[in-house]
Amino acid sequence: MKLLNSEDLLDILVRQHVLSAEQRQMVLLGKGKQRQKLMRQLGKEGGTEKNYPDMVEIVASFELTVGEEGKLPIDEERIMRAVAADQKIPFKKLDPLELDIEIVTKKIPRNFAIRQLILPFNIQEGTLEVAVYHPDCHLVLADIEQVVQMPVRPYIATKSDIRRILAEFFGFQRSISAAEDQFSVSASSSIDIGNLERYVKIVSSTKEITSSDQHIKQAINHIFHYALEQRASDIHIEPKRSICMVRFRIDGALHTIYKLPKVVHSALASRIKFLARLDIAEKRRPQDGRIKIGVKHEKDVEIRVSTVPVAFGEKVVLRILDPDVIFQDIRKIGFSKRDLTVYRSFMDAPHGIVLVTGPTGSGKSTTLYSTLKEISTPEINIVTVEDPVEMVYEEFNQIAVQPMIDITFSTILRNILRQDPDVIMIGEIRDLETASYAVQAAMTGHLVFSTLHTNDAVSSIARLRDLGMQPFMIASTLLGCMAQRLVRRICPECAESFEIKVETLLKMGFPISESGSVQLKRGKGCRECRGTGYKGRVAIFELFPLSPQLKKMTAEGESTLEMRRVAIREGMTTLREDAWRKVKAGITTVEEALRVTAES
Repeated sequence: MKLLNSEDLLDILVRQHVLSAEQRQMVLLGKGKQRQKLMRQLGKEGGTEKNYPDMVEIVASFELTVGEEGKLPIDEERIMRAVAADQKIPFKKLDPLELDIEIVTKKIPRNFAIRQLILPFNIQEGTLEVAVYHPDCHLVLADIEQVVQMPVRPYIATKSDIRRILAEFFGFQRSISAAEDQFSVSASSSIDIGNLERYVKIVSSTKEITSSDQHIKQAINHIFHYALEQRASDIHIEPKRSICMVRFRIDGALHTIYKLPKVVHSALASRIKFLARLDIAEKRRPQDGRIKIGVKHEKDVEIRVSTVPVAFGEKVVLRILDPDVIFQDIRKIGFSKRDLTVYRSFMDAPHGIVLVTGPTGSGKSTTLYSTLKEISTPEINIVTVEDPVEMVYEEFNQIAVQPMIDITFSTILRNILRQDPDVIMIGEIRDLETASYAVQAAMTGHLVFSTLHTNDAVSSIARLRDLGMQPFMIASTLLGCMAQRLVRRICPECAESFEIKVETLLKMGFPISESGSVQLKRGKGCRECRGTGYKGRVAIFELFPLSPQLKKMTAEGESTLEMRRVAIREGMTTLREDAWRKVKAGITTVEEALRVTAES
């Protein structure tokens, strides 16, 4: 296994047009000095020969580039892809979300896998597929075949990917296995009292897993760290009949991450409840809490915890509230130039009501928090009433709704005006009483932001009427409404252009003035986007400012359909039109635009 630590590697890179002859010569002349530099960086002075950086790391450390414009870095992945092509072994970019922890950790002993840099990742038609770093490890593969009693198919992968996944998976599996071995009981006495399928526990002396157990602490820490690394917005820990399932929501879609032994579920839930200061003994009622975790060398991240009893135990859902996501620059969240100007006019108004509408998970909280942060100064007093408080931010005075002790939106708003607020944010207008206090606050010189659940911006007028608000009161206080949705962004790493007929787009309801066909973009799917073709999300908006004519129509009780026509004539961009703008700009796809604007 000396191919990757010899000049043969340089010959491969020249053959595969990754290195030029001049770059090869430069690497040869400078490899000794570069190796010493790497050893100092890694603190490996005086180490044994096997610890020395190999030729792959040395070539990558030169930070050379390839390509006509010299923009493609010659990094570890590019080098290993060239090796794979030369040796006629397929390359595998390892994605932790695609791997089965049982296959990774149970097929090959940990020390052997780490020493040989081999990672089993799949079983396909009776063949074990393994990621290897060294392409010339034929004897090692033969040994594995003998042990697992099945054929082995090798794939080339990078050293950093193999090491990272082995460390993470074996570390997590060790914590779970240790907890399972320590606390599991025989099948005859392993009874789950959190299961709606009523069983009777006969053995009273069985030892339960505790939330303070070191293995459980390590497992929870790993789940948190992994969720942040994968940009997850939610963590679901779900009890099933015989397993505990862990799922992450990434870019709006749920991915199954782990299937754990059922015996550890109660301990995982108890550990999270302990961190969130919830009642660990209470398993029959839903509970809400929050955790603040420090990310090493970075910012703090808040996690909102919700527990609810389900058929097989207690389900725990954790909403990850990353300040970098919640507080964004208003100019970068997706507004067009016209919509940004209109929305800023709402923000700069001395008083009035601004409503943000959309279904759950449409980014309303992010828009409102980003708005409040933008207008926040030491000279103004911002008060929020939320259920629950999404993100604790010291520049706002945040009040949490607590119905159990009669602290509701309406009861808080009844007293809030005595707190001398300048800007008030109400989590949601749900009833006439809350709406009446919001109007009263706007009429007494306060700027009020709130949310409603409606399909589009203009429907907010009808919703307020349904709650019992007088039309003239709506007209005199409402500055405007904004509907929003979230669409997934096309992954920049695998974006490709394609042609589509205008006729097809017109049938879908897109407002197109061109003829023939148009060039659009889509994602092919790659490792960066986990094969989905999307990475990240962006908002689309429908801004409905109340002009003098629309205020008059509101006061007179005109239909929302007629008001919508007038608003469009005055320049309002509908959700479908804003989605189409982002499709044309190559930000999102036709499919995403249709998915989130179906009701339009």
